[in-house]
Amino acid sequence: MKTKKNILIVSPAKIGLTETFIRAHIDQLYGNVFYLYGWDLDFKTQTDVSLSELYKPKSSVLTKLTSLLPHYIYFRLAQKLKKNYAKEALIKRYLKEHKIDVVLAEYGTAGSFIAPICKILDLPLLVHFHGFDASRYDILEKFNESYKLMFDYAQHIIVVSKAMKKALIKQGCPEHKLVINTCGPHPDYFKIEPNIESNIIISVGRHTYKKAPYLTILAFQEVLKKQPHLKLKMIGDGELFDVSKNLVKSLGLENNITFLGALERKEIIKHLQSAFLFVQHSIVAHNGDSEGTPVGVIEAMAAGLPVVSTRHAGIPDVVIENETGFLVNEGDINAMAEHILTLVKNKDLAETFGKKANAIIQENYTLVKHINKINSLVKNAI
Repeated sequence: MKTKKNILIVSPAKIGLTETFIRAHIDQLYGNVFYLYGWDLDFKTQTDVSLSELYKPKSSVLTKLTSLLPHYIYFRLAQKLKKNYAKEALIKRYLKEHKIDVVLAEYGTAGSFIAPICKILDLPLLVHFHGFDASRYDILEKFNESYKLMFDYAQHIIVVSKAMKKALIKQGCPEHKLVINTCGPHPDYFKIEPNIESNIIISVGRHTYKKAPYLTILAFQEVLKKQPHLKLKMIGDGELFDVSKNLVKSLGLENNITFLGALERKEIIKHLQSAFLFVQHSIVAHNGDSEGTPVGVIEAMAAGLPVVSTRHAGIPDVVIENETGFLVNEGDINAMAEHILTLVKNKDLAETFGKKANAIIQENYTLVKHINKINSLVKNAI
């Protein structure tokens, strides 16, 4: 029987509702998985306990000790304790106490924070990039040098699209360390039977600049001029959520567009079952932020829905144009509207696209394949 290794997963912030891929890594990787999150080594455990609190010296011992010492000795002791319990020392202690064998950093930023510590302790490091960490201008500038150090030390750098691979090579990552491993959908999505005869179109994704929900809304407005009976459900929240709602209100489309907010997987599946088409108008944001390969697109394809989206980041890697859906150039809402209308008028084509989409995800992008690939990289790194 294989001996399970101790794997530490670190991320720059606590797992969000939409970060199902990180949750899958924690739950399904082969090994004893530990999890820490935090920016710039201010790590907390999965139960939100900071490492400084976890390893806080017992006050009763310190009080008893310092009461017996002259003031100047106490001051020196306090300084030493402060140094001993610095962020780096706390993480090293955590790694040693839990006998961590390998670290998997979710997002390049988290990888750059912990790479120097892994190097000191001679711990293997894998870094999984996802999107903003490989594209945002401010991130690439701020982490330019620390990324290079991380690229030099890490055993493998995991990316989710061909476009992301090219971007990181440009940043200085050795090509031989890069591994494309697109995220896979939860198995429940393969059980969905979409309602091809319905009048419901669906969008699943956070309301952010790179997902440009306002462009999806404007494209749908054009569609409604010819097919006023259609409905659009938008699942997700984010910084542009109120902007999207205000836009719909100002356009007088409240009866056609419904905002459902952020939902758990079971609720998302219910809504996907009611739809016949998935749409998403991803773009490069003003700050350079780009998608990896949107999990929402992959989940919709697994559910047997055709996709109308953009030629952006990793989307063309999974959506085969004119076979599983249609893609348009970023910002071209008129072309998006025309492709939506094509599938509205030809439900047989929509069904054909959806079935092929499901088959492609089943064959190439399952969660099992995604997890197995990381397991293999972990084994190789150790």
